[in-house]
Amino acid sequence: MRISVIGAGALGCLHGVYLAKAGHEVTLIDIRPELVEAIQRDGLRLDGVRGEHRTTVDSATPDTATGPSDVVIVAAHTDGTLAAAQLTARLLTEDGCAVTLQNGIGNVEALVDAIGGQRVLGGITYNSATFNGPGDTTHTNAGPTWIGDLDGQSTRRVDNLYRTLEHAGFEVQISDNILGVIWNKFVQSCAIHAICALSGLMAGEITAVPEADALQDRALQEALAVVKAKGITLADDDPVASVKRVSSTIFVRPSMLQHVEQGRATEIDSQNGALVREGRALGIDTPYNEALTLLVKARVAHGRSAAYKRKNG
Repeated sequence: MRISVIGAGALGCLHGVYLAKAGHEVTLIDIRPELVEAIQRDGLRLDGVRGEHRTTVDSATPDTATGPSDVVIVAAHTDGTLAAAQLTARLLTEDGCAVTLQNGIGNVEALVDAIGGQRVLGGITYNSATFNGPGDTTHTNAGPTWIGDLDGQSTRRVDNLYRTLEHAGFEVQISDNILGVIWNKFVQSCAIHAICALSGLMAGEITAVPEADALQDRALQEALAVVKAKGITLADDDPVASVKRVSSTIFVRPSMLQHVEQGRATEIDSQNGALVREGRALGIDTPYNEALTLLVKARVAHGRSAAYKRKNG
């Protein structure tokens, strides 16, 4: 199968390794030429919870990517979702499918606008990884990946993607409420990622710090109020318990924390920032999520300023 993975960060490289080793023709696509060149030259290396793996894949920038692709997996930074959706429209075969594994909300909608709802699957993954450098990734947590058709039907595209991912070694679940699954992950992201980015805590350390735990409670309450007002049925019957489980047992460094430490832009606008926008549209105040959003942006600005000063004296 010809598979294009848009985004050559930690999540994109993780999928690239496992899918290539399962025998698929994989191309990793990224806007950063230095990543594309390094992957083309040195291949991919992955270590972590499933051992060490090395493989070679094709790589391209959006301008040089050609396709056609039977499957497009979108794992790009959410700032690039619109461009990724437009690229997907150019690469995907007429009977292929695209799935987003990005955090936050708005990603599925961008794909639907670009290629139509019949070729879009919803998805979310609880696999996590650390980006060590171009083409070098550590798989830190092997969690389930959820996929599903947007209207809840069981289709050939869903079944084909299920078999493809499962054969590559992923734990895959098919949901007839994939939007509820995506919003579950969105709520979890709002409750965890920004707190880690600002405090330096790993996800599983939050409940052990009373101040972080209390802040999480307040951010989570606001998120669930928005979910209720929108009439969304979450796939999880007890989202609070699930967030607290992750916050006490899963010791990973979320990508937002990694991005802040690297002085890179974060996905805060598709997570806590998106919740603030949704709340505002519904007349619901979300002061804790708004504060987290503003503080993460300020933290990134500080990191960039410090990096500039170090570079230029």
